[in-house]
Amino acid sequence: MTDTKFILVVEDDPILKNLLGHTFAGKYQTLYASDGNEALALFEQYKPSLVLLDLMLPTMGGFEVLQAIRARTDAHKDVPVIIVSNLGQESDMEKARSMGATDYLVKAEVEIEEIVKRIEAMIASPQTPATA
Repeated sequence: MTDTKFILVVEDDPILKNLLGHTFAGKYQTLYASDGNEALALFEQYKPSLVLLDLMLPTMGGFEVLQAIRARTDAHKDVPVIIVSNLGQESDMEKARSMGATDYLVKAEVEIEEIVKRIEAMIASPQTPATA
């Protein structure tokens, strides 16, 4: 069980959540959260190897989730966080990166295969951020 790699997908769009679930089936244990509060509870419980984080979420947004993860005082504060959002403004991307996002992908501009490729690269070598 110690080799189990959990990926936390924080996404409120059921279609995208379902697509990611099918894509990761058999490769990773995938956890799903539909809002920021649920995301932080699952993060605390499972200590995922990687987080895919949408920014536009109910109750607590993705920026707040990212801030809470990076504010931790344990080793899990450095877990790779890939933002996958419809917010494509350079200001949003810069804000996320300055807050500690490992990577930033715009949903409309990325194929699911690219998301998987970046996840696999980060899990294989979590100390090396992917290039945008």
